[in-house]
Amino acid sequence: MPLISALRRGVAAGLLVMAALLAASSAAIAQGLLVMDETFGEVRGWDIGINAKALGCLAKAKYEDQTTVWFGIVDGDKSFFALSNPRWRSLEEGKRYKLQLVARGGGRWQGTFTGADSSAGRSLVGTDLKDSFMVDLARAGGLDVRYENKSITRLSLAGSMAALDAVLDCQKELIAGLKERRGPAQAKAAPGEGKGGGTSSGTGFFISPAGHLLTNFHVIDGCKAVEITRQGSVSEPVQVIARDATNDLALLKAQSGPAGPVPTLAPRTRIGDSIYVYGFPLAGLLASSGNFTVGNITATSGLNDDSRMLQVSAPVQPGNSGGPLMDQYGNIAGVVVSKLNALQLASVTKDLAQNVNFAIKSSVAQTFLDGSSVQPAIGAASGAPLDPASIAEKAKAFTVFVLCR
Repeated sequence: MPLISALRRGVAAGLLVMAALLAASSAAIAQGLLVMDETFGEVRGWDIGINAKALGCLAKAKYEDQTTVWFGIVDGDKSFFALSNPRWRSLEEGKRYKLQLVARGGGRWQGTFTGADSSAGRSLVGTDLKDSFMVDLARAGGLDVRYENKSITRLSLAGSMAALDAVLDCQKELIAGLKERRGPAQAKAAPGEGKGGGTSSGTGFFISPAGHLLTNFHVIDGCKAVEITRQGSVSEPVQVIARDATNDLALLKAQSGPAGPVPTLAPRTRIGDSIYVYGFPLAGLLASSGNFTVGNITATSGLNDDSRMLQVSAPVQPGNSGGPLMDQYGNIAGVVVSKLNALQLASVTKDLAQNVNFAIKSSVAQTFLDGSSVQPAIGAASGAPLDPASIAEKAKAFTVFVLCR
């Protein structure tokens, strides 16, 4: 499900210059953002925590020149980015500063920041970011911050993409917690969450030439209507044929099958096998054409030795649910279903687990399909493995974006 609402098609060499990237805020608001009331753990050098007053999650990292970088999401869906340093004594509280941010290897942004005096020192804070900015920034790897064409700090930003991932997970859990405590009438849902009058999204994939598709039960649960969008096409309605809440599977039916071959099920899976995930995570933030990630099978059972599940290391995000987990031959090894609740674990271990994700085994999916008289073919686990680019190309043809209304 999306947490920030704007389409982002990925960063590339020669990013656009973004004029008026950041909106100015009052000094009081800016100052109040740079507070981490509770820290959950560390991700690649970034502290991850919550700002209770701003109802948001944030990340921060401190550098040798005493500059601290902050970014996060507050009030449900508003992004911010800030820099603080106790040496910046000449900064005036409430004054607006036009900065240039130059990414390592290309990419340049400019925008207006507000001066503030926070507990971390004099600060420059930008709020209500354009939603593509944080993703671009996290992928930049390094940043030169300039004021009046003079560099005021150079930052590595190593690990910032992992930190952004943790912030998004944190915000999702925070919103879910608010709903649980306040009830649905009082909780403020993240954009795209909830099914009462709103929308949510996930991923699905064709499993028969007749147009049958697999996805998760929780992707279509409570939907008044379900639509799919194929690569390069427009959305179309589909019918929900069967549901299995226990195993979190659902069978959909489109009017026609995929343009290319239907995937086959993997005959077996082993710990250590290479696996691949294709799907549509964080709709409205990441690329609308789909995302492809790579990993391994790290365990052949899930939490508490759940034999229905595989544990995998391939990164997944909200929106990957229901997508295909493929082996090195392009066979379906499983259906992506969930990721470890890193925040609950961090409350005990004080560390954030990374890339602990789960998929429903293809054997479980096969039993579910048998109940609807859909008999997928079983693929081979021999011969020359496919390269990742070839697997991604195959997945594009049979994987769809699923929208719940």
